[in-house]
Amino acid sequence: MSRQAARLVVLVSGSGTNLQALLDAASDQAYGAAVVAVGADRTGIEGLARAERAGVPTFVERVTDHESRAAWDEALASRIAGFRPDLVVSAGFMKILGPRVLKDHTIVNTHPALLPSFPGAHAVRDALAYGVKITGCTVHLVDAGVDTGPVIAQSAVEVLPSDDEDSLHERIKTVERDLLVETVGRMAREGFTVTGREVRLA
Repeated sequence: MSRQAARLVVLVSGSGTNLQALLDAASDQAYGAAVVAVGADRTGIEGLARAERAGVPTFVERVTDHESRAAWDEALASRIAGFRPDLVVSAGFMKILGPRVLKDHTIVNTHPALLPSFPGAHAVRDALAYGVKITGCTVHLVDAGVDTGPVIAQSAVEVLPSDDEDSLHERIKTVERDLLVETVGRMAREGFTVTGREVRLA
């Protein structure tokens, strides 16, 4: 008897290219995971349109629709919980998740640098400004800090002399999509354990 696919809720704020990569991978039953819902913090984005084209349920929780950030956090946690996810994937979700979401759900995120180097919103720009010769991307668990959660997987990307922020970011995003799909699939199929800062895929 085949193992039931892990249930993924994916959170997006923009074009949803990482979401699309997960949707494409999940179309093969052997991948071991299925996207059961896509949530967003704003309307009218391509990420939601991608989900709708794939027949995946969507929901939107905007911070401005709630009286406080804490109320938004409670509402978002409740909406996610309604789909009973095994994993939540933050795929370009541009809001810091609150304590209720983090308490109730296991969140996987990607970052366009080799953490702990260059956390935050300008990782590619910061890497170029620092003059590093190697950067890359990280898939990590989300905790209460900004890009401080335990690292699950990383891939390196060479910085070329001709690179500007856009060209480097595009190459990182290509590697990032592949790493996210591979890592989430392994977590779904094989399981994982977290001991302190060490995440081990079974």
